[in-house]
Amino acid sequence: MPKLLLLIVGLAGSGKSVAADIIAEKFDATKFSGGDIIRDEVRSRGLKYSPMADMAIAHWFHTGGREKLISQRIWEKARRARKHVIVIEGVRAPQQLDYLTEMSGQKPVIIAITAPFRVRHAREHARGRFGKKESEAYLAKRDKSELKIGIGRLMRKADYKISNKGTQQELEEKVRTLVTELLKQQG
Repeated sequence: MPKLLLLIVGLAGSGKSVAADIIAEKFDATKFSGGDIIRDEVRSRGLKYSPMADMAIAHWFHTGGREKLISQRIWEKARRARKHVIVIEGVRAPQQLDYLTEMSGQKPVIIAITAPFRVRHAREHARGRFGKKESEAYLAKRDKSELKIGIGRLMRKADYKISNKGTQQELEEKVRTLVTELLKQQG
């Protein structure tokens, strides 16, 4: 059982993956991603990866009673981790939190990473997440889809919120400070 189970949540481009990477590197944590599970499913179906394929598979996972699948697939990998800190990013629905809590036997500490729409759009564009036809409209559609799934409710359940409208260095400092404190509290 991990000493500290962290769940990083946020909308696309907020910096949740960067925050999870910082925790993995600075605190020797094992990292798992809901996005990796979605991309694995895209590949297993023989689909070419695209933002639209990603959104379609994410929608499939979050409808029809399949919400538990991402949590199960993540926890199947995470339960074998030998490190004391496990960080999971990319969970998008409150039900997934419930399943992870049930499967792990502990409530994850939820950290919400937030950033304004314009900042997130610029980051996603810089990362090459958009094709020529995808832009602000795509990100707005993705936000709407994820909010419908329940990411907003999950973010409101967060134990801690980190605003990430600045530099990666500023985010790193905020994340390191918070996780250091959480580890002190864990003893």
